[in-house]
Amino acid sequence: MLTVCSCGEKLRHPGHHVSASHSPQGADLYEVLGVDRSASTDELRAAYRQRARETHPDAGGAPDEFQAVQAAWEVLGDEERRRRYDRSGTTHRTGAQSRSVPDILDVSVIVAVRRLVSAGFAPRLMLVPPPHDHLAGVVVGQSPAPGGQHVVGAMVDVVIAGSDAGVILTGVKRDAQRVGEDLKESAVASAASAVRGVQTFTKWLLRLIAIVVAMAVVIAISIIVGVYRPLVGLTILLLGSAIVVLWVQRSSKRDHPRHPDAGTSLRVR
Repeated sequence: MLTVCSCGEKLRHPGHHVSASHSPQGADLYEVLGVDRSASTDELRAAYRQRARETHPDAGGAPDEFQAVQAAWEVLGDEERRRRYDRSGTTHRTGAQSRSVPDILDVSVIVAVRRLVSAGFAPRLMLVPPPHDHLAGVVVGQSPAPGGQHVVGAMVDVVIAGSDAGVILTGVKRDAQRVGEDLKESAVASAASAVRGVQTFTKWLLRLIAIVVAMAVVIAISIIVGVYRPLVGLTILLLGSAIVVLWVQRSSKRDHPRHPDAGTSLRVR
């Protein structure tokens, strides 16, 4: 089964994975695609699409021939592997490490890309018309298939449901919106807490300044009066201090009102 993307590219269904090294013994990959060795990348891509349509089993082609076309394109479509093949004739990356391909089906684009990059693969995004609207921006196919061994650093085709390139951003926007909402809630809570802290600090600072000023006035008056009448000056100092203390206590009660105990019952006379 093939999936056709909006750019004309064809992908194997995830259940029909073919290794890049699967090619007929002794077969020239350029001959498999029907092009010269001097063919450009665009010419190779066009030849691959044509040969894929011609050799596909649904069109009456032979499965082995179709797999050979896929294998040839996977080698010649990669510039590094093509140069290596032109020099040595081998389709493998010498000394390359292989890893298991992660499962990226039915997830958003950003999650799929993150999984592939973390595993050491390079994602190549491709589009197909979405069968349902709710699938827009969701990965509906991948090649190679999940769990298969693939060369580290190689391309992994990510098939995304969407009719145009704009849907590639759908998953990113969706995830970014969720992160943004979480950050917004956290920022609002932090800002509210900071505002309350500043208000409390300002209130206590102003109160402290008022207490200091009031005590300074009381002391100044008591000293001035005490020069002529010491007893009256001492009385003013004690009385003024008591008034300031009483004002501070009442202010504290207003800021921290007592809440009635839920367990207290009313006394009936």
